[in-house]
Amino acid sequence: CVFTLKNNSISQAGDLKSQSNCLLSGMIKKLVAISSILALATSATAADNVEKPFVKKRYTIQGSAKIETIDTQTRLVFSDDFKTKNGPDLKVYISKRSVEDLTSKDVGETAVRISVLKSNKGGQSYIIPAEINLDEYESVIIHCEAYTVLWGGFDL
Repeated sequence: CVFTLKNNSISQAGDLKSQSNCLLSGMIKKLVAISSILALATSATAADNVEKPFVKKRYTIQGSAKIETIDTQTRLVFSDDFKTKNGPDLKVYISKRSVEDLTSKDVGETAVRISVLKSNKGGQSYIIPAEINLDEYESVIIHCEAYTVLWGGFDL
């Protein structure tokens, strides 16, 4: 693509066919760049929305959960088939240890409380505070704070 400046205006040199090829080439380059950006954005979001099954520590937890980000808000979402034994003081935490490596005594040292468990069954969601960097955490857990009992959870 060759451009020339003549009489204070820019024009493209060459015949109509070469001008068309030049424009088409430029448009293709822009489309490739846009699709690359969209592919990166989609892969980051897809990993974000992967459903993970709960893992038992003390009590069985049915269902799954996922982390999703909509706009700038990150949420923890439990599936509609979520179900576990009821407890007196169940809380949802995010921990710096995997579920397998975590004990009920470690929760206070390695985890941050997200919320009180809203219900022991059914779909529910929890907002994860913006100041929490999920890259620094390994799991989401359900824990009975009053009796220091780790129900279970899932690894991020």
